[in-house]
Amino acid sequence: MKDFVIPLVLAVIGFAATGLGAVVGARSTKFGAEKSAEAVRRQVQDQGAVEHAHWLRQQRFTTYESFLEAWDECLRITQASADSDAPDSTGLDELRLAADRMAERARRIAILGPPDVTHAAESLAETMQEDVKVAARFIEVTQAAVAEVDGRPVSADAVSEQTAEYQHRIQQVAELVTSHRSQGGDPRELDGHPMLRAAMESMERYRQASREVREALSTNLERLSAAASEAFSMGDVLTRNKEARELSRERFTNAAREALSRASMPDLRSDRE
Repeated sequence: MKDFVIPLVLAVIGFAATGLGAVVGARSTKFGAEKSAEAVRRQVQDQGAVEHAHWLRQQRFTTYESFLEAWDECLRITQASADSDAPDSTGLDELRLAADRMAERARRIAILGPPDVTHAAESLAETMQEDVKVAARFIEVTQAAVAEVDGRPVSADAVSEQTAEYQHRIQQVAELVTSHRSQGGDPRELDGHPMLRAAMESMERYRQASREVREALSTNLERLSAAASEAFSMGDVLTRNKEARELSRERFTNAAREALSRASMPDLRSDRE
């Protein structure tokens, strides 16, 4: 009996060892497969992050560049308008279109981010669009003032003619009085003389022409002064906007460089816990 039991026990132990080895081997194989799958998953994930970062950087670069192109176009048009002798509605239309392109590209930047670049771009676009509104108002004010002044022309020729006639009549009256006195007459006897009536009528026409010229000059001066005052106020707004844009452009440029740098180096860390 003893001889039978011992081989049986050994056989059972051997079978158990074989089964245990199979289980351990199977679990080892499963663990290795899981590790391989995890490595593949991380590799795919990291590759996707790299590709997305490259795509995002390219999209941001293109959008930032196109935004600055629209901004430079606005500067070119603004400078051309400043060099012009008179307000140009055609130049204003071009500036409005360029400013609209800036605003549209700022909205695209808001989609691509990051927030600091978005805020700087929006600030640039807003001040430029405000400049367009101010420039439109300036042209409107200037044209209205010029139209009103043109509607009240000052006729210097009319005043000159009335002045010359009045002086001529006065000279005639003086000669008449001198001649009458030389003949021993009393100047009071000339009262009602046609030459005196003509001189009085000439003097009245001279006064009327002078009054009309003064009134036209005064009204035109007031209108032009009001237009100039409003123009100075608009100039202050344009100056403040120009200074604000200089700061915003610097912030935009710095933030854009930082954003492009970050986008080119994606965070490849993943949860490993």
